[in-house]
Amino acid sequence: MKLRQKIQNIVQKKSLLRSLKPKTLASILVASALLYTLPARALTSYLGINNGTGYNTDSEYIDRSIQHTKNLNLEVARMGMDGVGGFTEGAGFNWSARDAAVDQYLNAGLKIHLVLSARMHVNRDKDYQKWKDNFKYFVTNVMTRYKGKIFYYIIDNEPDLDYGNGKMSAQECVDMTRIAYEAAQEIDPNIKIESPPVMGIESGLLDEMLDAGIAEVSDYIGLHAYGGQIAENRLGHPWRVLESRGIRKPLAISESGSINEYCNGSEYETEDCRRRWFAYFGQQLKRFGYDHAILFDLDGHDSWAVAPGFNSTKTYQQIKDLRLNEALSNADFESDNNVETGWIPFDSNDVWILEGTSPYVSFVRNDNGGAHGGGGYVKLHNGNASPGTPVSVRRIAGQLPRGKKVKIGAWVYVNGKASATLKALGYDDRNGDAEISATATKKNGWERLEIEVPISKYWTVIELGTSGTGNSGDYVKWDDVSID
Repeated sequence: MKLRQKIQNIVQKKSLLRSLKPKTLASILVASALLYTLPARALTSYLGINNGTGYNTDSEYIDRSIQHTKNLNLEVARMGMDGVGGFTEGAGFNWSARDAAVDQYLNAGLKIHLVLSARMHVNRDKDYQKWKDNFKYFVTNVMTRYKGKIFYYIIDNEPDLDYGNGKMSAQECVDMTRIAYEAAQEIDPNIKIESPPVMGIESGLLDEMLDAGIAEVSDYIGLHAYGGQIAENRLGHPWRVLESRGIRKPLAISESGSINEYCNGSEYETEDCRRRWFAYFGQQLKRFGYDHAILFDLDGHDSWAVAPGFNSTKTYQQIKDLRLNEALSNADFESDNNVETGWIPFDSNDVWILEGTSPYVSFVRNDNGGAHGGGGYVKLHNGNASPGTPVSVRRIAGQLPRGKKVKIGAWVYVNGKASATLKALGYDDRNGDAEISATATKKNGWERLEIEVPISKYWTVIELGTSGTGNSGDYVKWDDVSID
């Protein structure tokens, strides 16, 4: 089977597993020809994108991929080490096309996260030792060839799926990752290894790999996240799996995306819904302290492409407009709030993703008598929500001092039977489920809450929250957030 056909089979399997269309997005959340111009913002290595340059090494195609990657303000491309030979120990290599592709990316100022597949790039010999020898031979040659050029390697891809060459057991994953990890330590200790990324956030294979010792031979725990897997009760699952085993490792997502079919409505409505998924995903990554993520995908793979045939879409523009490392702004709510790049509504309902608004959240301006200061504030109508329903707004606060503590404060007004809590989330890159909070104690008057937060990298996510009471007329107002 030709490699391109294998790729097509991969896509078909992913579509079958991920494109089941529920009645609403809520059921997913609960169940499972632009040319490059200088970007207005610096490129970010926090996000990257998958493209077809693993198997398509045509120079013009790569150039267009680079142009779009940079136009999206992304700094990382995920690439497979396809087509170079070296399938068995001692076999020859043909580096010319891959060398040219790598150099094109590096000369453009982009970083490469390279996939080394124990199933697709080498012969999976029936003799297990020979299979490992084949992979060691391949890995050693690749890392030596690109020493000083490529510093991040992903071992295989979705080992819990069969792409025509069998699945991989947890022990096989650990053994192959150990081969790469030890080779990297010998060739260039600056190289980082991502463990075989499982097909979904809640894959049982991750548990098995951790029990077999994968954390000891990798720098990052690899995952994939699609559609409803980014929901609040799901994206934190891997952290809980690690914590139950006493493991503290950064998490990375090397494939992530959504398709219009996840949403209901007209083509216009479903495309807007998909676009908002990426806004939600960007903040969820920070909320759960993920180290970085790679989007799927740029121009191919049918419904998954954000620029099919290198043509821009609404989703493309949304990704380009993501603001994942900006300093806290509009903290006093005096400016218009963009719910896709500013304070984002969060609740247990899917209305915001589907419609771009929430029935429980109002951003109020020009109400001098109702605000703590000025005339703006955010009002959470928890009386309209069922008892216990989480209702909040969140915003990423970036550009914070790494390894330092900051104080986050906010003013809150609690009316009726409501309660209110200020939280910091995502500040610990080794425990993304961690949170620090302070809860209001005063009723019918303004009260200032403050928390002290240790910043492990350079961000936290601020949550201004309450819970539904079902008591009409209850509300909470938040205003004048600060960071010191």
